[in-house]
Amino acid sequence: MREDQKKARANFKDEMRRRIDMIAADCGVPESEVAKVRGRLKHYDLLCFAKKYRISLDWLICGDLKGLVRTIVARRA
Repeated sequence: MREDQKKARANFKDEMRRRIDMIAADCGVPESEVAKVRGRLKHYDLLCFAKKYRISLDWLICGDLKGLVRTIVARRA
């Protein structure tokens, strides 16, 4: 893997971790759950986290703002 690919991958993971932290702070998610999801970033863990807290995977994984809007609307309902 080239150096620029490594940097892009690391940046992608850092951005996803920031989104996890933001939603965890907003929802009051226990640190033990956040640590599990943040540390591993495994698909199954992300899916379970998103389902449990009604988070759009588009926003959680890709940072899509339309997904963030869907998340906010779903949480208010």
